[in-house]
Amino acid sequence: MSLKRLFLRSREDAELSEELESHLAHEMQDNLARGMSPEAARRQAYLKLGNPLLIRDQVWEANRVAWIEDAWRDLRYAARILAKAPGFTCVAVLVMALGIGANTAIYSFLDSLLLRSLPVSDPASLVVINWHQRNERSDNVMQSMSGSTFDDDRLGVVGGIFPYPAFERLQKNTAVFSDLFAYAHTREVRTLSLSVEGQGETASGELVSGEYFNGLRVVPAAGRLIAADDDRMGAPALAVLSFEFSETLFGGAANAVGRSILINNLPFTVLGVTPPEFFGVDPSMAPDVYLPMHTNLLFGAQIPFGFASSDYLDANYYWLEIMCRLRPGVTVAQAQAEVAPRFQQWVATTAQNDQQRANLPALYLREGASGLDTLRRRFSRPLYVLMTLVGLILAIACSNVANLMLSRAASRKREIALRLSEGASRFRVIRQLLTESLLLASLGGVLGILLAAWGIRILELLLASDARNSTLHAALNGHVLVVATALSVLTGILFGLAPAVQCANLDLVTALKETRTTRPRSRHSFLPISMTQLLVIGQVAISLLLLITAGLFVRTLSNLQSVNLGFNRENLLLFRINAHQSGHKDADVSEFYEHLRERLALLPGVRSASLSEGSLIVGEDEVPISLPGFPPNEQTRYKAVGPDYLSTMQIPILAGRDITGHDRPGSPPVAVISEEFARLNFAGQNPLGRHLMLWKDFREKNLVRDMEVVGISQNARYGSLKRETLPVIYIPYNQGYPQPNEMMFVLRTVGDPTAFVNSVREVVHQADSRLPISDFRTQKTEIADTIRQEIMLAELCSAFSILALIIACVGLYGAISYSVAGRTSEIGLRMALGAQRGPVLWMILREVSVLALVGLGVSLPVALGTSKFVASLLFGMKSNDPLTFSIAVAIFVAAGLLAGWIPAHRAAHIDPMSTLRCE
Repeated sequence: MSLKRLFLRSREDAELSEELESHLAHEMQDNLARGMSPEAARRQAYLKLGNPLLIRDQVWEANRVAWIEDAWRDLRYAARILAKAPGFTCVAVLVMALGIGANTAIYSFLDSLLLRSLPVSDPASLVVINWHQRNERSDNVMQSMSGSTFDDDRLGVVGGIFPYPAFERLQKNTAVFSDLFAYAHTREVRTLSLSVEGQGETASGELVSGEYFNGLRVVPAAGRLIAADDDRMGAPALAVLSFEFSETLFGGAANAVGRSILINNLPFTVLGVTPPEFFGVDPSMAPDVYLPMHTNLLFGAQIPFGFASSDYLDANYYWLEIMCRLRPGVTVAQAQAEVAPRFQQWVATTAQNDQQRANLPALYLREGASGLDTLRRRFSRPLYVLMTLVGLILAIACSNVANLMLSRAASRKREIALRLSEGASRFRVIRQLLTESLLLASLGGVLGILLAAWGIRILELLLASDARNSTLHAALNGHVLVVATALSVLTGILFGLAPAVQCANLDLVTALKETRTTRPRSRHSFLPISMTQLLVIGQVAISLLLLITAGLFVRTLSNLQSVNLGFNRENLLLFRINAHQSGHKDADVSEFYEHLRERLALLPGVRSASLSEGSLIVGEDEVPISLPGFPPNEQTRYKAVGPDYLSTMQIPILAGRDITGHDRPGSPPVAVISEEFARLNFAGQNPLGRHLMLWKDFREKNLVRDMEVVGISQNARYGSLKRETLPVIYIPYNQGYPQPNEMMFVLRTVGDPTAFVNSVREVVHQADSRLPISDFRTQKTEIADTIRQEIMLAELCSAFSILALIIACVGLYGAISYSVAGRTSEIGLRMALGAQRGPVLWMILREVSVLALVGLGVSLPVALGTSKFVASLLFGMKSNDPLTFSIAVAIFVAAGLLAGWIPAHRAAHIDPMSTLRCE
């Protein structure tokens, strides 16, 4: 049957009626020709042809597809029924939209994080090469590193960085690898200073081997990409730009090819531009500039402790990451079996003692279709927690709508009973009611997708603080829309099935005899328990579980925000400058920084200005510093700072003095120690005037500073907010080793620090127009960025728990209101016989209390058992924190009583005379 016949039946009926009338007319003419009277001729024509209405239905039945026609009829009837109850329809659609929208938004990020493949050809054949070992803390073959490792519950310490000799060794495994390539993010290229026609710009860089782009099968958007011949010592200085960065610098990819640019004050030629969709192999960072691996020798020669040619030969310096592409037909397991033993033999030759040989890293390969798992490790657990929460919200929404459907079905008992008594099958009734549920869910799904599109934008802002370099961008793609559609259908069936079955199993005689004021048959509210009460209990239990979860994350955030920093975070402006990258040499870098600090301190509204090598909150610096005659303590941290740093940060000096402008090159080396350092090393003694030794390495062979302790400062938070207080030593940045490199300037301002950004830019531009400024931020913003995950969890969980609480209270309100409506005659009779309003009010509130208590009894043991799964995300508290549980219970009890009070108050004010008159 064509769609035309389905949707235009009236036209088809008219055409068929016209044809039947034509047949009747011809037959009547024949009868008249035989001599019959007109009445007889017409009667005989009808007798011969038959009933036209019956013929029309038979023709339609013979030509239709039954289930399509029935579904269309059900859908039209469902639309009419829902249109007659706009209030019910709007509430049900909105509740479902909130549940489906929240699930769709969170799933879109899981899809982007876990399921998205790299935008390259045949990503399934890519493999990431890693290693793992039991313990990184003990002596091991990784004597130095540029990169990071992480802890894995199953494998121990896991790393993806390798020495260059290991890369060369793995390149020989041509039997299983068709391509093997490397990339690195050493400190020389993490932040690059670019100059194009005199205009400064900062960019993120990545070092890549000559096989990188060919191994990934990347096709350039313009020009060509780095090849094997470009990655060697003495090769021309070439760079490849990302598509987005080429548009920023040159207005388009085609305009970028062949252009000359300065990178860290060295001349480079733009070789090509990557395609728009390419972001590298690490979704957590999209580089702006790709450089040949050996370029790091050029940059390393510019800065203190920079990369040197000897680092390519050092088998104990781990710094580059490796990926490969398998040959056709080779599996990851086969490649692992082929490569791992050879790597084990090689890495054993790099061990220098038995302890290192006992803790050698073991190679392991994993699928690399989605690139590195940096983002997955960072965000997968919070997203799984959020996905669980929104799933529970959807369960509450389904339960709530099911309750609405049950209440509505009760008011339609006579209608359903009448249809059943006239011959409709019970299956036909169930199908009709399920169609109404599916239509509601579909409308909720459409609205939910619109809400999800809005929610995705909010989540992106919460999850990624650096929008330009993050590739965590979710979208409503085909996968997500399929999941949203499936959710809509599933929820429609879930909340519609119970009411449909209940209606189809009516006692016809009882239902047809019922009047509008007939009260429910059962006198007992809970024995046996009704479906409505069961659904309400479920909503209570789930909403309390969400409240407890939100409370745990809110208290975690509160604990982090109330950590004693030891300094004043207000009115501090931070920014980074690297004078080396604009051509300044070691001899004048310190002088340039000091001159710039003095000029910044003179800006109107700036109370004080200083600088340090990095921020207090982000990162920790460690060099071997010891007391004379004692070995260096690896827990000790140091910070190279400028004059008046402690006073600018408002870190109190407990004894002695701050580092000042008199502590300059050529003056006696000095240091200020923290209260914790003094406690650990000078217990019961006066540290002032004592000396500290700064060494080039932990072997204590090269003494570079003999420093006098001139002050003791109060403890200040250094590094992660979640770590314990560390012993810290503050040293002048310009008194020798280590030489200053990139520095972070700190300005204490009067009023909003961001108002001084333009003034700072002008001062820096006057000092050196080639020098770009990076990472403008306030101290409060930087602290917030370090706890971005905790902020996200606290805000989203709070929003979800409030939403769940509202839905649950609406469900409780609806259930009690329905119960009161069904007992109107009973309550009116009680009050006519002398019952007071107080006992009537308590009678209804008692029902509310029992429902709430049963829900609490179900939820609390579940919450105690499951809260341990979020223990690793908490700070400063246990997962079964009594205060959090108590507050959550109190909030829900108050909200539940408020939801029940409204119908209870209405019941207590029923007019008995009006009620009995209606009865």
